[in-house]
Amino acid sequence: MIRCKVTLAGVVNKTATTHQGKDGKAFITFGMKLPLSDKNGNTKDFDVSVSAPAELGISGLICVDKRLQVVGTLYFRKKEDKLYLNLYADNVSLDYSGNDKIEGDMEFWGKTGKKDVRNIQDKKGKTFQTFSAYSKESGEQVTFIWVHFINFSVAGAEWLKPSTAFKAKGMLELKLYNDNLDLGCQVKELEEWIFNAEAGNDNAK
Repeated sequence: MIRCKVTLAGVVNKTATTHQGKDGKAFITFGMKLPLSDKNGNTKDFDVSVSAPAELGISGLICVDKRLQVVGTLYFRKKEDKLYLNLYADNVSLDYSGNDKIEGDMEFWGKTGKKDVRNIQDKKGKTFQTFSAYSKESGEQVTFIWVHFINFSVAGAEWLKPSTAFKAKGMLELKLYNDNLDLGCQVKELEEWIFNAEAGNDNAK
C-alpha cells in the first residue's frame, strides 16, 4: 500500500459537486491540476481528483480557475498503465495565493524488484542507496505501482536485497519522466516487513 500525507496547492480545473456516500454522508468532489517538470524543463499538467467532507461548507465556493490549498491523504490508482491521483482532503484553504506545489511524506509497504540495490558514492565519498520497489494494490483488479527510492542512511540497511519485503516512510517526490508521472521517495525510516501469509494480501493493516 502507498499512502501520502500531503499539501497540494494549485488551480481548480473541475467545479465542486455534492454527492452522497454509501454511508449516507454527503461529500464534495472537485478537480485540481498539478504541473510537474522533468530535468529538461518540460512541464505537463496532471489531474488530481479531490474529495472533501460536505460539512466544510465550501462546495459553492470552489469553481474552475479558483486557486486554493488542500491538506489531506493522497492515494494512487493504476488503470491500463496510467496512474490516477486521488486526494481525500481534511482541510481546504480558499484564500491561498502562493505557487503551485505538492509536498509531504509517503508511507510505503511493498517489495523490491529483482534488480540489485545500488550503493553509490557521492563526490564527498558518502554512500547512499538507490532502488525500486512495487506495492500491490487491490481494486477492480490487482495492480502493481512502482516507486523509486533513495536512502542516505545506508548503515543498518544492509539487509535490503532484491525481492525483499519492507516498509518505509520518507519525503514524497513527484516528477515528470518520459512524459509520465514518476513516483519517488527520499527515505527517512526503513525496516523489514514480514508478510503475513494468513492475511492473504500484501497490504499493510
